[in-house]
Amino acid sequence: MRILQLASEAVPFAKTGGLADVVGALSTYLGGAGHRAELVLPYYREVKLAQPARDTDVAMEFGASELGTTDAGRLVSGPRVDGLRVWFVDVPELFDRDGLYGPPGSDYPDNLLRFAAYVRAALLASDRLEFRPDIVHCHDWQAALAPGWLPAGTASVMTIHNLAYQGWFPAAQRAPLEAPHPNRFEFPGTGDLNLLAAGLRAADQVTTVSKRYAAEIATPELGFGLDPILRGLEHPVEGILNGIDTTVWDPSTDPWLPAPYGPENLEGKADSRADLAEAFRIDAPTGIPVFGLVSRLVDQKGIGLFEDLRQQIAAWTDARFVFLGTGDPRHEADLESLARLPNVGVRIEFSERLAHLVEAGSDFFLMPSVFEPCGLNQMISQRYGTLPIVHRTGGLADSVTHADRAAIDAGTASGIVFEHPDAAGLEWAIGKAIDLFADGPTYRRIQQLVMRIDHSWAGRGREYEQMYERVFTRLRQTTS
Repeated sequence: MRILQLASEAVPFAKTGGLADVVGALSTYLGGAGHRAELVLPYYREVKLAQPARDTDVAMEFGASELGTTDAGRLVSGPRVDGLRVWFVDVPELFDRDGLYGPPGSDYPDNLLRFAAYVRAALLASDRLEFRPDIVHCHDWQAALAPGWLPAGTASVMTIHNLAYQGWFPAAQRAPLEAPHPNRFEFPGTGDLNLLAAGLRAADQVTTVSKRYAAEIATPELGFGLDPILRGLEHPVEGILNGIDTTVWDPSTDPWLPAPYGPENLEGKADSRADLAEAFRIDAPTGIPVFGLVSRLVDQKGIGLFEDLRQQIAAWTDARFVFLGTGDPRHEADLESLARLPNVGVRIEFSERLAHLVEAGSDFFLMPSVFEPCGLNQMISQRYGTLPIVHRTGGLADSVTHADRAAIDAGTASGIVFEHPDAAGLEWAIGKAIDLFADGPTYRRIQQLVMRIDHSWAGRGREYEQMYERVFTRLRQTTS
């Protein structure tokens, strides 16, 4: 099939979160599976520095009037990655800036114009290059204009990676949307513009990143105002659990680790534990569990629960805690204050090296998210022999089985799961983990089992291929 992927970020080019990991891995899988897969990204400053364009890389020029901008743009040819063709939309006035979406802690005020121009350029390029995709797969609100702007006969898939981010803009900013469908983007009852809502209504199929999250977002509690639209779709939202890139996340080959290890030989994990303790300036004696967290420090991720548990964390002298991430200044300050405790280490930064080290050197990985569409770290943790501790929500519930006695006996236990995203629930889960770790043979048996779970894109990619086939066939049947 001819499949065009539209997203605001993708590894290895630009990344702020899990969206980039998913888009990059899925696109690469499709190219390697023999499809004609193409990915179009904005040519951000950080991408331009890493992938500088030569004159021969310029595939076409766009006039300012075509993009709805004051300056012209161009399409730059990027690399081929395992059968995937990559292109960059270069509009310097819009994308040659610090940050993908805005300065730290804020958004650029012209993000509507930026991503409307990106989508216009991607669709113009597809037409002029005579690519003519069978499927245009759009990810999140930044690409959500595409389903409504596609020509008849081209199937569109709209994937929700996190419904909390919708692309809301005041009606006064609607100028970039004046053509070809001027009234499609107003949100009922508000007069404001909601790009994700428009994409959901226009797409041939809406998907999201886990089966449980597909059900959750159809409710008022987690629908963020879009649940009536989702419940009213002709074709129900389809949930496909994300995978992880097992070439990047593999403790037997991970270049960030001091020593390799695997389920058959876990000795190298102790070396990562020692390096982790040094990096976070804590002691980590053998026999004491280390709890790690790598996260955006925002309310959704349940970060405030650790401040609520300050006294209990101090009392857990038989445990160590390490926290890595950036985000809300309030949460950053709370964690830095928590680091005054002798059993807590904190690094307020974004570091791929430290993220890999936390995954490998910890015994348990903390994910107390209030809601979580899918999550990747719980799967990465399992692959690294680090048992995840998760709230039962979204993809966390779909990928972690609580280690109660029945699951342990059945060989299906893969982590610790708690029911309520509050301090009491997290305290209970950490207590269970400490008890499990004290039962060394049982902990090691679960540890080795979870390292063998297949979270690769081979299986997940096939689910996407099957979904594309259904959508493509359905569209052909309705238009024939």
